[in-house]
Amino acid sequence: MYYGFEDISKLACRFISALFSCPPVPSNQTSTGSSSPQTPCPPLANFIAYAIHRTRLPETVVFTALFLLSRLKERFPAARGSSGHRLFISAFMIASKVICDDTYSNKSWCIVGQNLYSLKEVNQMEREMCSYLEWILYVDGPELERFEQKVRKMYGPEAGANPPPWIPSSAALLPPPPPAAPAPVEISSAIASQAAQASYPSPASSPPTSLHSDDTSPASSVACLTPPSGDDQAAIVGADGKVGKPTAVPNLDGSFAFAGPAVW
Repeated sequence: MYYGFEDISKLACRFISALFSCPPVPSNQTSTGSSSPQTPCPPLANFIAYAIHRTRLPETVVFTALFLLSRLKERFPAARGSSGHRLFISAFMIASKVICDDTYSNKSWCIVGQNLYSLKEVNQMEREMCSYLEWILYVDGPELERFEQKVRKMYGPEAGANPPPWIPSSAALLPPPPPAAPAPVEISSAIASQAAQASYPSPASSPPTSLHSDDTSPASSVACLTPPSGDDQAAIVGADGKVGKPTAVPNLDGSFAFAGPAVW
């Protein structure tokens, strides 16, 4: 049963089988889940169709998973797979997490994998796949489009029963592009000189000056005057030298805010 995904499922099955020489059904493989420990393993194409049907993920995620598997084969040319099911579900899970913002938990992927693998095995497969790929999981959009066209042409319905072997492209090994370096900020010599002159000297590195003294007496002849005793208003000296008092401005329009008790 292909749940309406027969073409893409058979295409992915042909690709994985040609890439890693995987058998359609692994020998002596049964479910390890607790719910149905004796369930036989389905054929790879049916397994892929159920995973696509259960997750409802777009075909882009499927081809991204196949791209990651081609990258894996490029890194390990002599690698052969005894279970295409394990390879596909690992790459499919990682591809969904790379592309989709909202993804399934690994416990849900056990259900997607028809309980063939326990949660511990799913976690281990994910770690191993990422480690083998050296965490290079980025897939360039235009490269993925060219990859999809090539895979459809070679392993689509018109490919026949014996598709040709896959020759991975060297572009599959390209690491993600480095982030663009920020543009250097140019500071003119005049601004740099002004900034150096305006910097305040550190007390530990500069000797005491008239503006910085360790004496208890005032540092300069200009004393900091305070209002006379009993005077609750500070003196204001105008430009003409006359001393005046500040005039309180009444709050007529209620535009000022006053602090009140906080309520939690």
